[in-house]
Amino acid sequence: MSSGTLGWQPNAGADEGFRSRFLTVPHVVDHWISEYGTLRGSDVLDFGCGEGVSALGLALNYQPRSVVGVDIMPDPGHCPAVARACLGLEALPPNLRLHRVSPGSLHDPRDRFDIVYSWSVFEHVDQRLLDATLGLVKQALRPTGLFLAQIAPLYYSSGGSHLLHRIPEPWGHLTTQLDVYYGRLCEAVPDPGEREALWSTFMTLNRITAPELLQRIERAGFEIVRTYTTRDKEEPPERLLAIFDRAILTTNQVVVLARPGGGRSAHEKPWRRRFARTLKGTARAVRSRLLPR
Repeated sequence: MSSGTLGWQPNAGADEGFRSRFLTVPHVVDHWISEYGTLRGSDVLDFGCGEGVSALGLALNYQPRSVVGVDIMPDPGHCPAVARACLGLEALPPNLRLHRVSPGSLHDPRDRFDIVYSWSVFEHVDQRLLDATLGLVKQALRPTGLFLAQIAPLYYSSGGSHLLHRIPEPWGHLTTQLDVYYGRLCEAVPDPGEREALWSTFMTLNRITAPELLQRIERAGFEIVRTYTTRDKEEPPERLLAIFDRAILTTNQVVVLARPGGGRSAHEKPWRRRFARTLKGTARAVRSRLLPR
């Protein structure tokens, strides 16, 4: 059952991005955990909170005991101004705390949570820190806690560059020489500050796939209880299908709900069989083009 009353709504000055983060993301989190727990009265961690808009939506509308948001960027400091502009809120609610943290660490290793969620965050985590970061999440959860991870867009999907809004070429980051691709970004984004920020985001994507995320979550000692993926409607270029499995190229979103365990996952057989076929197909395609016949 949903625990939200949605007493707070954005004002007319709020854009769609704010509305999505403030209303939609908390609603999805609430819906996904409803079979296994509730936000009401819980301690919640927003891992990679950005400006803290989703954490703010949870804190105001879903009656948690506390919400903590952490991010490695300075964005959490913008939350009071954003809340004032989009909600008319003069002060952040007392059950919300936002922190800037160092990569690979949390604000306080002693804090424990009933729910940890990350929304479009794990594709930005340094490859070298992925396993350690999942370990931090598990350590921060209480034994009966829940972890919800969502990634969109996944790197190998049509919009996986995170630049499709500026370079409207599906899979262009996989088919175009990098310096040429950067030149197209220069043409599309004349402002050097914005351009370099966008390029830095693209160049530091860790290229994680849905199967890899699931495998890493299990390896960190979680039991996966639910998964969900969405696919691109466009057909990938033939030159990419000759190298990559279709599922890797078209899966643009993955959502995973897990809990501390380390035993046999509730969804182990279906997703293991499906993704095993995906990985084997990709390996065969690559081998057939690299090995002499």
